[in-house]
Amino acid sequence: MFTENGVLIDLEEVGKVVEASDVFTIGFRVFPQRVIIDTRETEEVGPLVQVVEPVDSVEERFHWLGRERPAFAVPQQFSFFVWPHSLEFLEACDVGQRIRDRLRAPERPEVAQMIDEALAELRRLERRSVQQALSGVGYHLLWPQE
Repeated sequence: MFTENGVLIDLEEVGKVVEASDVFTIGFRVFPQRVIIDTRETEEVGPLVQVVEPVDSVEERFHWLGRERPAFAVPQQFSFFVWPHSLEFLEACDVGQRIRDRLRAPERPEVAQMIDEALAELRRLERRSVQQALSGVGYHLLWPQE
């Protein structure tokens, strides 16, 4: 399937990651931050959806998880993928809904709120990145402004 920017993406494979991974991280093309989704939970500790800074290696991410989620061991199934499209398209393709369903957000208001807050932060980052690109902030301009 071709998408909003012509890049082919296998939504079935993305769905498999959402369904099978204990922890998965999604990177984005237009800003460096990622969203990490940790589906593991106990009676005392719920799942996690959080916007995070990038790290240099999977080992560094595992150390971060150990500090932030000490109740859990190293994930059995950890995945990372880059979403090459807008957040609007992520929602339109039902990837956001699949994440909500995996975390049982419809019946858990605190989880739904955590997801909504992460998505709002990602939208803010995406909007800021697009505005910076349009104004040339942090980008090399082909044609200097006069």
